[in-house]
Amino acid sequence: MCSICGYFSQEGVPTSIVTDMLQKTEHRGPDAHGLYADGKILRSGEIRDLESSEKAEVCLGHSRLSIGEDDNAIQPLRSCDGSLSLVHNGEIYNYRELRGLLSKDHTIEDEDNDSEILLHLIEEIYDGNLLKTVQSVVKMLNGMYTFAVTDGDEVVIARDPVGIKPIYYVEEKGDVYLCSEKKGLYDIEGKIKRIPPGKMLRANKDGITLHQGVRIERPQIDITDFNKAVTLYKNALTDAVEGMLRGLSVDEVGMIFSGGVDSVLIAKLISDFGWNLRCYCVGKKDSEDVKNAENVAKDLGLNLSVIYIDERKVEMILPEVIESIETEGLLQVEVAVPMYLAAKAASEDGIRVMFTGQGADELFAGYWWYKDVVSEDGFLKLHDKLWEDINLAYDDTLEREDKVTMAHSVELRVPYLDRNVVRCAMRISPKLKIKGGEDSIRKWVHRRVAAMLSVPHYTAYREKDMAQSGSGVHGLIKKVAEEYFDGKKADKVETVDKGSNYRYLDGDYGTLEMWAYLHEIARSNQCLE
Repeated sequence: MCSICGYFSQEGVPTSIVTDMLQKTEHRGPDAHGLYADGKILRSGEIRDLESSEKAEVCLGHSRLSIGEDDNAIQPLRSCDGSLSLVHNGEIYNYRELRGLLSKDHTIEDEDNDSEILLHLIEEIYDGNLLKTVQSVVKMLNGMYTFAVTDGDEVVIARDPVGIKPIYYVEEKGDVYLCSEKKGLYDIEGKIKRIPPGKMLRANKDGITLHQGVRIERPQIDITDFNKAVTLYKNALTDAVEGMLRGLSVDEVGMIFSGGVDSVLIAKLISDFGWNLRCYCVGKKDSEDVKNAENVAKDLGLNLSVIYIDERKVEMILPEVIESIETEGLLQVEVAVPMYLAAKAASEDGIRVMFTGQGADELFAGYWWYKDVVSEDGFLKLHDKLWEDINLAYDDTLEREDKVTMAHSVELRVPYLDRNVVRCAMRISPKLKIKGGEDSIRKWVHRRVAAMLSVPHYTAYREKDMAQSGSGVHGLIKKVAEEYFDGKKADKVETVDKGSNYRYLDGDYGTLEMWAYLHEIARSNQCLE
């Protein structure tokens, strides 16, 4: 994992703009840094060594989080013939299979460097049309990524179809600036936008345009037998976890662990593959998440670290959380707090790679409101709604989770959103996802797989609880906000973050005060732009 940033300029601007972006996002890649500027590539262990007063029309920057790679992995990378240069953030899980499709004309420095293989794939197909070439290559990839590649005349930036890895940009007077996080663009005049999942941005002398890259595959619903669904899904998920572990040169990996079926199932698979795994749970001492996590970790023999929280701890870290996730939205902050503290604890333990159970609810109808969709509109509407939520997961979930883990230089992997897992899950009839009756079971196939893999019944069929309530975070922020207002009522909130979502827990007493409190933190601590 890393930070990528850069610009395409019509007339040329100082490369110091990019080194400044690298400074602001160094937490994403503290181990090594590189700069491409109009054909020239510099690499160093320190960003200051890349600083210059020179100008360039095309400049790309990269900061690397080392996960056991050789020093030759320092980016930007240059193609064998020197025509192409690339910066890449993410993981291409099927790079070994794709490496086998390359001709023998490539000089490969590191056959286990997925970024290098990606560049060689582009180089092999490149015929002078960079956009068309990248559009062809991304259709082959299974992974999470954003990358920027240039032939010197133009830049093409691509984002994975689910949107696991973020990338933002600003247009200013015909120039375009890009960065893995918004904070790298705060000093650029113009509106900060994101490149949507599966899209590409092309910048050249003719202007800046968005293009289609690769869409999430929408297979037919052709798995209608429950036992077949369980078998195929179990195999797809097992293969995905194994693929994400394969090639890792680390001694131990982490798991964000709530004690719910989603995180426990992934933890069980990792443990079964023989990896040293440490699970991290965050919550109040009496919270449901902590109690369930402790019980299931004991029964499965998992190594569990519990980070206890109270009002003071939450109060102390809220400015850091808001700055990391780049929003003051109440729901976003509440959900981010446990993950932020889990990643912080993992980083302090020397862990560089963590796994999460995110995505299972969107694949298998885990949220309580999906049952209402079935009751009101039927199972076909449920299937359509699941696709809608998968396509929107980047906006309110994936970007946040990437930022809170990368704030501590920890890479997050999301097995449930593996390309093949998504394809398998969405081939399964929605009737097999919610079992009917008044006591309907959501995530039916998913829970059955967990039980088959020896996840205890009390966890495999545990009712879902939202992260902010299961951990106790919601109540803690509410208490801190009430203390701040000292019994007074807030009548309005003018947010720093214009994108905040106000529709949260309608009618819940104290919600407006919580919004106002987070706004005050963002304003007084200058956490946002």
